[in-house]
Amino acid sequence: MSTNKGKDGEMRVLRLLSHIVEAEENCDVTRHTNTNTADGGADLILEHPQGLLPHLGSIASGEGNNQLSDFSDAQRVKTRIDVKTTENKLGPDVVNKFAGDIRRNPDCDGHVLMGGADLSGQAKSDFKEIQDAQAEVGKKVVYIPNTGIENLERHYTALPKDSSGDEDQT
Repeated sequence: MSTNKGKDGEMRVLRLLSHIVEAEENCDVTRHTNTNTADGGADLILEHPQGLLPHLGSIASGEGNNQLSDFSDAQRVKTRIDVKTTENKLGPDVVNKFAGDIRRNPDCDGHVLMGGADLSGQAKSDFKEIQDAQAEVGKKVVYIPNTGIENLERHYTALPKDSSGDEDQT
């Protein structure tokens, strides 16, 4: 681990997204800036088929199954991911900044706040209001705590490697 906690958290999520991109069809990930560089709350951008974000949310919450989903005919969308590296609960100040950054990323249909033990009571209330307001304009807003990141890591690293025998030699 480096001495930069924020960078370590972003790299952990980047590794997770790399596993997701390998396992799921039609996905890609972008990291536009270095850690601690102004990024409009977009530490990472996941381009993916529409419908993948709810699938990831169910895996994160422990409700997901071990099967890959078929989103091959789905429209491709972008999701902004804002990573918070802490073992504490996230408060309303973090949630409200996250919400403000939604406007700064109008090309993203999804917005994910990742990290922390959970949301504080007021932060949960604020987050629910943000989710409801953004749903009215067709945007999906998701919170994934540290335990959800762990669930996603377990799910995607436990998937079997491609068993077709075809090896791409690119």
